Amino acid sequence: MNKKIIRHGNHIINNDNDGYMYSFNTSKGYNFNSHLHKCHEIIHILKGELLYTVEGKEYRLSDGDLIITKPEEFHSFSFPKECEYQREFLHIYPNFLERFPEVNEILNSRESGNLNLVPAAKVKKYNIDKIFKEIEIYCTDILPETDLMVLLCAAQIILKLNHIWFNDTPEYKNVLTDTKTNSICKYIDWHFSENITAASVAEAMFMSHSYASRLFKEKTGMTIKSYLNMRRITAAKNLIMEGRKATSIFARCGFSDYSTFYRSFVKYVGMTPDEFKRTHNKK
Repeated sequence: MNKKIIRHGNHIINNDNDGYMYSFNTSKGYNFNSHLHKCHEIIHILKGELLYTVEGKEYRLSDGDLIITKPEEFHSFSFPKECEYQREFLHIYPNFLERFPEVNEILNSRESGNLNLVPAAKVKKYNIDKIFKEIEIYCTDILPETDLMVLLCAAQIILKLNHIWFNDTPEYKNVLTDTKTNSICKYIDWHFSENITAASVAEAMFMSHSYASRLFKEKTGMTIKSYLNMRRITAAKNLIMEGRKATSIFARCGFSDYSTFYRSFVKYVGMTPDEFKRTHNKK
């Protein structure tokens, strides 16, 4: 197994607004259940076959494919069989591209759960793999201009993605953005820490509970309650990874008591909060 590891960036831990992080790594395939990042993530798969799920939509990825997610997109991945997993990724935090507001707008305007995958053939056709190679070189032999060059490379990648989405993705015209479902998701994203339920979410959207539940299940493959709990548990996981105690954060994540939080955490994560913390600290 290739042991080459590269990790470089100007992102400062606990500053969720600025900087970037580039990483190149190889490992055995592993599973990572549903989570969020506080940045845009662009992953270029160099070797391996995995299942990648974004907002309930599943993609099969293999050598050369690229997958992109933004901060509010739930995503997870798993490997159907044991394999070597080689990848490089670029984490782009909100203010890193502030010199290029049009490029920033491209990243932020993509609809959640749509256009996450760029197949290997298009990655190669538009030389995105070569741009990643440039980033790898800049992040291996660090120079005073490295951060600026990575910024320019990131802008190039995003502009090429924009061209692919609008000019070389026939299915783009068939992507139906369901505004009602999207409104439900956004409402939950903003209010999950409050005392809300599936019924109160439907009421806030001026829909009947039954209609909202049926529509959401049809469009996302999950219930409103499941999506709400996943948001809450993901927020809890992020706080635990930041070093917070589970007993002190459950209310911030929308749970009325610790026992309810504990049961939900085990259900969605597959381990207790303490087990999750120990597992994270080992990585």
